[in-house]
Amino acid sequence: MEIKILTLVIPTKNRFELLKKTLVEIKQFKKEIDIIIVDDNSSAHVSKLIINLIKEFKNIRYFKLKKNKGQSFACNYGLKRCKSKYVWFFDDDDFLKKTTLKTLIHFLYKKDIQGVLLPMEQVYKGKKFKTVFPKSNDHLFKQLKNSSQKVSTSCAIFSSKIIRDIGGWDDNLFAGTDTDLFLRFSRVATFNVINTYPVIVNFSGPLRVTNNFYRQQNAKIYILKKHWNILTLKRKFYYIISYILCFSLLNNIKAKFKILGYKL
Repeated sequence: MEIKILTLVIPTKNRFELLKKTLVEIKQFKKEIDIIIVDDNSSAHVSKLIINLIKEFKNIRYFKLKKNKGQSFACNYGLKRCKSKYVWFFDDDDFLKKTTLKTLIHFLYKKDIQGVLLPMEQVYKGKKFKTVFPKSNDHLFKQLKNSSQKVSTSCAIFSSKIIRDIGGWDDNLFAGTDTDLFLRFSRVATFNVINTYPVIVNFSGPLRVTNNFYRQQNAKIYILKKHWNILTLKRKFYYIISYILCFSLLNNIKAKFKILGYKL
């Protein structure tokens, strides 16, 4: 069996219509990519819909977890079954255009790289409120010790070997997972950047971790403890202050105001 250049690992739970939208969009790339769907214990009805949909695909493997384990566990579950050189952990409520995937595949075949970053378009309830064009220098280890990454993991492609070497995702972390993964990956590897149509990142999806205030707060303490010896004083101070002043809640409110057209 020919090993593909790239595997999309997509954890999902009860968001069939959003998942379907991306799968249908990239259906034509069955020869270039594999897709692993890790169903994090969706309802029986939703799981049946997914199973019926992927009958049309020859490059999708579907696994359903008996219990809800969270994003990190689901990503690691998919990573263990990934055979390709590169892996892309993609959220089921985000959206990927086929032109983006086409550009990426061409780049991966052409270059021998460790990681790739793509532009990100943030939307809330269908309305765009921010577009980010990441830079390689902003995602070097020396920078990420001091400030957060500019895009989510839905906009990042990693060397499968390197992700395995650093231990994959942290199963004990239920928010801030992207921050933790970027920080550990950047310590041993670097990112390239390609300019293409942005990945659409949906900040209003149901069960979105970015909308869960308590998980965000707990994650700040966990990441502080885990990475205390490598974070800069500025980054430590930010985490402490953001925890005390509830920045997670304020940022969610700020984003919603931007959608409504208010200037903050």
